[in-house]
Amino acid sequence: MLSVPRPASLLLVALLATAGLALPSPRADAAPEVSVRQDPHQAEVLALARQVRARQRSLAALNRQADARDRALMGRRAVLATYGWTGDPERVTAVLPLASYTLSAGFGLTGPLWEAEHGGQDFSAPAGEQVVAVAAGTVTDVGDAGPYGLRTVVTLPDGTEVWYCHQTDAEVVAGQAVDVADPIGTVGSTGNTTGPHLHLEVRPDGGAPVDPYDWLVGAGLTP
Repeated sequence: MLSVPRPASLLLVALLATAGLALPSPRADAAPEVSVRQDPHQAEVLALARQVRARQRSLAALNRQADARDRALMGRRAVLATYGWTGDPERVTAVLPLASYTLSAGFGLTGPLWEAEHGGQDFSAPAGEQVVAVAAGTVTDVGDAGPYGLRTVVTLPDGTEVWYCHQTDAEVVAGQAVDVADPIGTVGSTGNTTGPHLHLEVRPDGGAPVDPYDWLVGAGLTP
């Protein structure tokens, strides 16, 4: 009698049957295994973004240390002068929000960069640059504000709200009292921006914004 070769699968079944075993039957509801592979380019972009954020925070920390050292050496009159006030320190009511900047987008502009009229004055400066309180008041909000990015709101005694937007870091918390020229955060590019800058808004009684440039000029400053 001729021996007919059996397929390997039949031989395996025969061997298992001889041993009193059986092949496991496949589950009807078993889902096929899917191999998920991350796009290498996407992973590289995410890693680069994390590195940029880490470098910005490191720079902000160094700038805060330098600012604290400078304040200790200079005294109040010199600090106020750094932020635009050259008069009697006892009569100061407001200062500029940055020691070094370039004025960029102004109040009331319209265009594709904004959903509505531009409600503030932009001060372009490197990420991590120290931002100070333009006037004394109480911090009433700190947090992410959508298109405004990381925003700090300081409410002045007369009810005026001053918004500091797009920050990398905030150095104050809600409920904290701040004096003129106290550090409150650092320049960044969080939210909807085309680059690092401070977006400053002034809102009397917490209502519609007014031109921050005119408001600062009215306080005796030259932005």
